[in-house]
Amino acid sequence: MLESLKIGFQSFQKKFKEFRQSPHGKTFFKYLSYAAQVLIIAIIAVQLTGIGWGNIINSLPTTPWFYVLFLFIYFLLPFSETLAYKITWNIPYWKSLNIFIKKRIFNKDVMGYSGEIVLMQWASIHTEKSKKQIFKDVRDMNIISSAASTIIAFGLLGILFLTGQIKALDRLIQRDLLAGTTLLDYLIVGIIAIILAAVIARFRKYLFSMPATTSIKIFSIHSIRMIVLYAAQILQWHIVLPEISLEIWFTFLSVNIIISRIPIIPSQDLVATGTNIEIAKILQVPVAPVTGIFLVHDVLGKVLNFSLYLILTITGKKGKSEIQL
Repeated sequence: MLESLKIGFQSFQKKFKEFRQSPHGKTFFKYLSYAAQVLIIAIIAVQLTGIGWGNIINSLPTTPWFYVLFLFIYFLLPFSETLAYKITWNIPYWKSLNIFIKKRIFNKDVMGYSGEIVLMQWASIHTEKSKKQIFKDVRDMNIISSAASTIIAFGLLGILFLTGQIKALDRLIQRDLLAGTTLLDYLIVGIIAIILAAVIARFRKYLFSMPATTSIKIFSIHSIRMIVLYAAQILQWHIVLPEISLEIWFTFLSVNIIISRIPIIPSQDLVATGTNIEIAKILQVPVAPVTGIFLVHDVLGKVLNFSLYLILTITGKKGKSEIQL
């Protein structure tokens, strides 16, 4: 029985893979992704209408520190990736920063891992590495970054559960806030521990496909990046609405971490925003100001991506014309 189910699943998996790689399959999943994004936007629009557009507009963050921290969070990834690739490829830091900003834009607003393709094309021109070595380095860099991000993310979730920093989550599952640590807490932490062990076991052989010293440096860069990112995110929210307890903000952060770790979700930022709106209602915190924080963050991200892409494209073409002259 089990063997026949296994064979049937493997057959289905093979056919599904063949269909997904076929022209019709690519077209189908392309439009499916568009439909999912439209649905997500429609759901959020309904949520915002229910809150009241006027209330949201009047509750948008006014402190300049929110926007300073937004820029810090935005550029944290390209700055750290430039440093990581400088260690690997010995490229000039400031002159190479543009390509990593462009890589972030492509991965966020075009398609997942499309930024890696752009980076590899750039590296084939601006480094002395072979295309095969460039592909290997980019692959290993992604594996190390993914491992570091996952370990830090789920490690933080485990710490928050064990230290009771997201007790507000109890309201989402209708538990007694005075009950203390329950069997469910231990179960959740156990699941997190299993995920961490699986990640470490899976990536262990890849982490040192580069020289061990290089791998450790890159792993440290991405680990520190994630810790700084989460700290800056909490600080950004807390500055705007200091009356909301850190436990509530840690709850929002936990939900965002979980959503960001699910690769099949399209438009993760929008999904996180829609989820956070519902969580704000359940936790009985000011919905309009909280919504304004997440909404501004999403909109500013799109606007900045578009603006920087235009600037980088124009300056890139100008640089090429100057070289030709």
